[in-house]
Amino acid sequence: MAACASVLVLAGLVAVIAGAVGADRAVDRAAAVRTSGDDDVVAAPAGRPSPAAATPSGAPGPGEPGPDRVPDAATATTLAVLPGWRVVPSQDVVEIPAGRFEDATILRRGATAVVLVGVADPSRVPPRADPAAPDPRGAAALDAEARRLADAYADQLAPGARTAALTDDAEAIAELPTRTSVRRVEGGALDGALVRVSTIAAPGRTLAVLAVARPSPTVGADGSAADAVVRSLRLDPA
Repeated sequence: MAACASVLVLAGLVAVIAGAVGADRAVDRAAAVRTSGDDDVVAAPAGRPSPAAATPSGAPGPGEPGPDRVPDAATATTLAVLPGWRVVPSQDVVEIPAGRFEDATILRRGATAVVLVGVADPSRVPPRADPAAPDPRGAAALDAEARRLADAYADQLAPGARTAALTDDAEAIAELPTRTSVRRVEGGALDGALVRVSTIAAPGRTLAVLAVARPSPTVGADGSAADAVVRSLRLDPA
């Protein structure tokens, strides 16, 4: 039941952001999200825009405390750095092949959960100028890439292990075309590990969001926390 609960938590993981001010502020704000005493927590690279003051629907209003956000210039998005999460320069929950997501934003919770956002391969999912316009081929490409990445990362996490396809859905994120695939590792040392990939058609680019929860006594909580982080994703204004 715990595994099922964590799957349901992870099965709808993503949504999108707001902001862009200046490189100097970006470094200062990113530094503010560091966790004291964590040597592997780093500021966002210089040159990334800082988030604007506008808050998304459901975010804290004026005068209310809100989470810090880390900007990502490569994807023109930001993610909330929620309690328990920290910005890291790399991650070892599941290794990402070099070049897969250049300058990706990576958030990590403990030693078992990670959320990564980057730009999908444009040769596999051609960018759309207007994601709202009907595009059957684009929808098929989004779906195929989400499934491919979920299967590939599950196999990379636990080579040769059995993988169960838990979810393949088209629930929109921030009213943008989205495809989400969730896979679970079955058997072996990583039995119960969850891998989730969402591909999102944003204007001019396709986002790819990877979330991994390794088996642990807190896998359910890790899944809930990852869900909140991914849902915090917002698009920068045009």
